Amino acid sequence: MLELNRRDSLLLSAAGLTWTLALGGCDKIFEKIKNRPVRRDVRTMANNDPMLQTYRDGIAAMQALPASDPRNWATLAAVHLNTCPHGNWFFLPWHRAYLMSIEAIIRKLTGNSGFAMPYWNWQCQRAIPGPFWEAGSILNPATPATQPPYAFTRGIGSSDQADETMVGPATLTGILGETDFELFASGAATALRGGGGSYGGLEATPHNYVHGFISGTMGGYLSPKDPIFWLHHNVLDYFWYAWNSMGNANTGDSFWNGFDLTMFVDGDGNPATYKVGALPLAPLISYRFEAPTGCIRPFDRVDDERLKAFLEKARQIRFKPIREWPIPPRPIPPLDGLRMQRAAVSLPPDAARAVMAEGGKERLLLRIDNVSAPPGSPYYVRVFVDLPAGADPSPTSPHYAGAFAFFGDEHHQMAFNTHVDLTKTVQRLAAERALSAEAPSISFVTVPMREKAQLARPIQIGGVTPLLIAARDVPKSVR
Repeated sequence: MLELNRRDSLLLSAAGLTWTLALGGCDKIFEKIKNRPVRRDVRTMANNDPMLQTYRDGIAAMQALPASDPRNWATLAAVHLNTCPHGNWFFLPWHRAYLMSIEAIIRKLTGNSGFAMPYWNWQCQRAIPGPFWEAGSILNPATPATQPPYAFTRGIGSSDQADETMVGPATLTGILGETDFELFASGAATALRGGGGSYGGLEATPHNYVHGFISGTMGGYLSPKDPIFWLHHNVLDYFWYAWNSMGNANTGDSFWNGFDLTMFVDGDGNPATYKVGALPLAPLISYRFEAPTGCIRPFDRVDDERLKAFLEKARQIRFKPIREWPIPPRPIPPLDGLRMQRAAVSLPPDAARAVMAEGGKERLLLRIDNVSAPPGSPYYVRVFVDLPAGADPSPTSPHYAGAFAFFGDEHHQMAFNTHVDLTKTVQRLAAERALSAEAPSISFVTVPMREKAQLARPIQIGGVTPLLIAARDVPKSVR
């Protein structure tokens, strides 16, 4: 159980309920924390599981509300359309607050105070779970109850499987192994939208890929109209909690910690404000996660009190490159997606040499700038170091460094930046004497998410910059 000092005063807007832990009257609060709702792995749930039935009932109740009610299903989806941040460091806290808001609404409308949103762990269950294809269910896009304004579509069927190289255990192990907050959770920005930023690994790879793979409504900013949206974002919320529990600190930036999210409502439809810096504590106070089952070993969970103390005190300083190697600007050929197309640039030899020796304290990142893709792009991009001409551009290749995908629609098209870590690939190739000593190349290869996928226009990459950064250590006190 999470134990908090009675002298503490912790204000956390949790689905509209502000918990004030002060000198007296705390027993009921502690009991609520001890018995907080459990977010379960949908893989363990039958179609008739009471929690899934409450979800169906909640959606139906939200659809029955007038559009003027902020709890209406389509009106709530419009909050995502109009205010959600993507490609910056508000991505995870904003969606955590969004999830807490809908949980509070469903609890109120159904009378089930123990409701918690399930999560879809696509690492182990790479097809959309069966309950979301059940005939006649409000979770199925073909059901008459899902007609306008609640209609949603999917570009895949019940048997289609997500690409394991984008969502599987090996990929998530690498992402969760990232110790820098901005490289894990997306980059610094001065606003929810349009204030800079970059895609971190969790957002650029599995998040974006799953949206594009499902496509249809999930391919755009009205994606919350598809009930699978909430389970997709819930597992991302779990990964943030897991990452913190592994001893990784969130940013210490005062702007991020003090930022207020004011676009949400509680179960009664009243405004609910969430402070970004308090949201990391939500899984310890508002809800808890059932450990995932199946293809992965759960992380070593830190007890709640130690994790709470760590999250309150540990704050990460933003990383600054030790050195940059500006590559002279020249057009990178557009990726048209008509085939497994490649575009290549040269990596400065000094950049590769800086990290050739294993066990060093620096890392070599490739910053990929001003990437743009057509709305709902059915392709993603793999990145390779010194990939030989004619070689299979497979993620099992020793030349493979990483991948990134896209998320956007016709109303929210933006160029973005992201990073791929080249360190281990360069070291592996150097050890195998397979790295060019003159000018190692970086290749970008388009990969379709579905058969017969087509692009409305080419994918464009504005430029690349190799960055040398210091490696971060995970604090031993929370390991």
